[in-house]
Amino acid sequence: MWLPGALLAGLAACAPTTQDVDGVRVLYEANCAVRPGNCGYENTPVRVVDRPVTLPKRAYTFFPLAEPLRFVDANRRVWHAPAGTLTDGASIPKIFVSILGRPTAPEYVDAAAMHDAYCGVGNEGGAFYHQARWEDVHRMFFDALVVSGTPERRAKVMFAAVWLGGPRWKVYYTLDALPVATKQQAMAQAMAYIEANDPSLSQLVRYLERLEKRMIRQHPDLYPHLNPGDDDRMGYEEEPYEPSEPEGPYEPPVQDDVFDEGAGEGTAL
Repeated sequence: MWLPGALLAGLAACAPTTQDVDGVRVLYEANCAVRPGNCGYENTPVRVVDRPVTLPKRAYTFFPLAEPLRFVDANRRVWHAPAGTLTDGASIPKIFVSILGRPTAPEYVDAAAMHDAYCGVGNEGGAFYHQARWEDVHRMFFDALVVSGTPERRAKVMFAAVWLGGPRWKVYYTLDALPVATKQQAMAQAMAYIEANDPSLSQLVRYLERLEKRMIRQHPDLYPHLNPGDDDRMGYEEEPYEPSEPEGPYEPPVQDDVFDEGAGEGTAL
């Protein structure tokens, strides 16, 4: 029996306790940056059908995969992007493009296709759409980026982007109602934190959770059902571990363009 899967199934069945959340965080330390031998693609590089697809209210052109793509993460979990999955070659939320640029370099394309199969627009009818926890899908995206050759620190920035601005499902609350400027400021702070501290993935998740709580406290009118101190319901510890600032949370200045590698135009699909 695969223990992490059993653990996650148990978490889905009840409200998470602090012990549950700690157990999930352990999984983040088992990632492809530290366990590369467990990770790999099958059928890479991704191949697409030369049949561009435009979607309503989407600025970018999508292409369907010509062949299925498979990825194995650090926990030996197998992920699938079937033939026909629509992808635009990048999974960065639109609201962060002005900060990150639109990553279209070759090392992003395979990871984006895997991510799109589970939560990308246009794939709502796909066999694997939302068939895993949103947190696991975003973690898989980080793993897939690293295996594709994305520098680890850059992969953490892109992971932070999908965590703060990407889709979530089967949750008590989302961040969708927050003002764009609020989320962009949080993304800039996350980038500065990664640049200054190069945290492990679990440490980064704790920092992102702290940013979430801060944003929600700034907009209580948008979350009347949430008590700002209701950390059990939100699934977070009262004081997440902050490795670089033991006396309090690290407060980096809001910065633009902390990373500019790959931020311009890259290789298209």
